[in-house]
Amino acid sequence: MGKNRQDFGSSSGVEAVDLSVNSPDEDKSLKLREKIFLAVVIVIFIASAAGIFAVRYHKSDSFSLLLADETEQYDLGIINSATVEDFMEIKGIGEVKANAIVNFRESIGGFTDIKQITYIDGISDATLEKIIEHFYGEETESEE
Repeated sequence: MGKNRQDFGSSSGVEAVDLSVNSPDEDKSLKLREKIFLAVVIVIFIASAAGIFAVRYHKSDSFSLLLADETEQYDLGIINSATVEDFMEIKGIGEVKANAIVNFRESIGGFTDIKQITYIDGISDATLEKIIEHFYGEETESEE
């Protein structure tokens, strides 16, 4: 036992051991893979950012695109003063949707853009078109 301690203690330093398993060519290949990986990550990030931007600012369908310039012509006082019963006169709008429209309108202090109605769950662009036809149909026909 003493001899083992002596042998162990006689070693004066620690030898450096090269633990790398890659040859210089493999190191270059690894660096190339790292660059390719980084490039792919950057491309995915940019594509994701562009996708988020596109989804955030995309109109839900072609009717919304048609309304983009036309919505400014509507007198929002009509929609902002409509009752639950007024909305229920429109085919496809029952008491639940009519209440949702009126409650949402009150929560935002009145509509400032007629397209805001589509923010309500269950109100599609087709329903918005029906609302516009119901409240503004006669006015817009006589203006043309």
